[in-house]
Amino acid sequence: MGGSTTSERDALLAFELGLDERVCDEVRTETWGRLFLTPSLPLIWDANWVAIERPGLGIGEIVAIADEALGGAGYDHRTVAILDAAEGRRIAEEMEERGHAWPGWEVERNRYMAWRGGPVERAPGAEVRETSLAEIADLRRQLIAESMPSTVDEFEATVDQLLKQERRYGIAAGDRWFAAPAEGEPLAACCLFRRGGIAQVEEVATREEARERGLAKAIVGAAVAAAQAAGDERIFLVADAADWPQLLYAKLGFEAVGDITILRRAPGRTT
Repeated sequence: MGGSTTSERDALLAFELGLDERVCDEVRTETWGRLFLTPSLPLIWDANWVAIERPGLGIGEIVAIADEALGGAGYDHRTVAILDAAEGRRIAEEMEERGHAWPGWEVERNRYMAWRGGPVERAPGAEVRETSLAEIADLRRQLIAESMPSTVDEFEATVDQLLKQERRYGIAAGDRWFAAPAEGEPLAACCLFRRGGIAQVEEVATREEARERGLAKAIVGAAVAAAQAAGDERIFLVADAADWPQLLYAKLGFEAVGDITILRRAPGRTT
């Protein structure tokens, strides 16, 4: 990545971290970085996680930090974000090469994608309405359930806690949701977070039976248009670097500006 995209990626990451600090119950500053804890949402991995900010740590040290920080707080899962992009690439390569030394740990890469398109024009036949989470809570519950493996422990409780987390983000950054179709039962939705001239399109999802109808394109376009109308200077979203939606977002006008590396170990797995 060039210097300009790296700087942009860091600004978008800072936006997310700022929201997390407002949403989590507690944030502790440590010598290695920050610990985000939300005991009120104990089942949500991304509400209870470690942010590594100190350079030069090895995987063994990072695993030990996660065990002490999250295990010490009573959590069985492990979620660790390596905030520096170059450090994340180094750690990911080491984990992928020597993963047998840390059984149960997996590497994820999330991709920051910034809007590079022009003004958004509403496509005919794909009308969208702006709404609130309360109005589409049933849809969000269905979408969350469809995105989770049925084998997840405490399935219904996890869905409930994810909805509570979304309400918190709405309080922190605006309860603006965009749903399609505009009339009748909504089948797709996304939200828009906004603070300080930056806007993030998040939670883009469509019911399984309604996919490939252009609904995702429509709701993302509506969210981008709303951010443009509000005068936001930067508009972005985050995609799984290993999954297909990033290709759709690229076609819509988003450009990759950098990745973040996430290390995870699911509950019940041992190192």
